[in-house]
Amino acid sequence: CTVTIDSKFRPVTSITLDKTSASLKAGETVTLTATVSPDDATDKTVTWATTDATVATVDNGVVTALKVGSAAITAKAGDETATCEITVVATPVTSISLDKTSASLKVGETVTLTATVSPDDATDKTVTWSTSDATIATVSDGVVTAKAVGTATITAKAGDKTATCAITVEPFYVTGISLDKTNITLNIGESQTLKATIT
Repeated sequence: CTVTIDSKFRPVTSITLDKTSASLKAGETVTLTATVSPDDATDKTVTWATTDATVATVDNGVVTALKVGSAAITAKAGDETATCEITVVATPVTSISLDKTSASLKVGETVTLTATVSPDDATDKTVTWSTSDATIATVSDGVVTAKAVGTATITAKAGDKTATCAITVEPFYVTGISLDKTNITLNIGESQTLKATIT
């Protein structure tokens, strides 16, 4: 058996990455650099792959984080591989504020509160609403409805941050009263009914 060795062919003996792990937020990117040995390897082409393209993608070493989770990015040259573990972390809510910190209503009236959550790229910007006393005021998606005279606190929560609005439900005060007649004449024993109108 005659064996011929091609003196020009140099196989890849190793591949390394400049990072073995990285933590990103959704939308962020990181560039991985692959080093292939030996320098004179015949074919130094690097192919890239991800174990979960829904979490992180890779294009020629540029990793893009998509959603919270983890994925392994693999670089391959020849028969050699190197891996970088990517962890995509949540962007927490840092603050929440309301456009009103207090409001006065009459029974049956409504007011709409608008919540602003920061930062803009927070992973979960869901706002949940609650009231301290549903007999005084209720809230649904920021719309506060006055139910009875009294005070209640409306709370908006996003992540572990909260903002509040003090609601005062005021009574309707009498502003005037009038009678349907301003004078009457009666004989002894007669009667008439007066009608009062209150505003």
